[in-house]
Amino acid sequence: VLARERLVRYRGLKSLRSSNWETEEDRAHEPEEWNRLLQISNYKGVQSKVLDEALVGGVQPGTRVCVHLRNVPLSLQSSIQPSMCLTLFSLLQHEHKQTVMNFSMSLSSDYPNPLKSKEELVMQCGPRRFIINPLFSQFGNTPNNVHKFNRYLHPGQTAMATFMAPLTWGPVPTLFFKRTTPSSLPSEEANITKIPETTTQTYTNNLELIGTGTSKPPDQSRIIAKRVILTGHPFKIHKK
Repeated sequence: VLARERLVRYRGLKSLRSSNWETEEDRAHEPEEWNRLLQISNYKGVQSKVLDEALVGGVQPGTRVCVHLRNVPLSLQSSIQPSMCLTLFSLLQHEHKQTVMNFSMSLSSDYPNPLKSKEELVMQCGPRRFIINPLFSQFGNTPNNVHKFNRYLHPGQTAMATFMAPLTWGPVPTLFFKRTTPSSLPSEEANITKIPETTTQTYTNNLELIGTGTSKPPDQSRIIAKRVILTGHPFKIHKK
């Protein structure tokens, strides 16, 4: 492969932390659904409004009620046991919409191996569970919002995990698991993975806890840059 073809998506930067990044060059490489993702300009303001509206009305804690469910899948009906409690939860406004989610992530001390970017994980965020293939990047803030891509997340290191997922309001503690048996689900090899649905109870028994984290505000403008250093010999020198 020619170098000009392999490096067509790369560009020269004087400084990874301070140089301006022109996003127009990346338009051609964006996923098809990128423009349909939820964008929140004033995250804190919208979050406060959503939480205030969710607390208005409803049933007071400790009140006994009867809940009627409709359109319940047959698979769920057959798995319910009357002797066990059934947990129900509702979503806040916009939490069913897809966006670019960022989570801080640290590996557990019981997991000594480095974790590769895009590797399939199972994430438990509040009551919801998702299958993800996150990209890792440097944790923290930079003046130009450009962050170095991390090929691996090493033990003792904290990184930002980025992927497309349903919105989660607020800093929610999160657990990350890895399957101990090969997955029967189709893998996705996109740069930022989709998360079409939550996992089912079938996959809960063969999971190993590998890390913990916290949800961060969604940010579509966060740039994850893969750094390469070119070396070689002069091919031709112009004296003038």
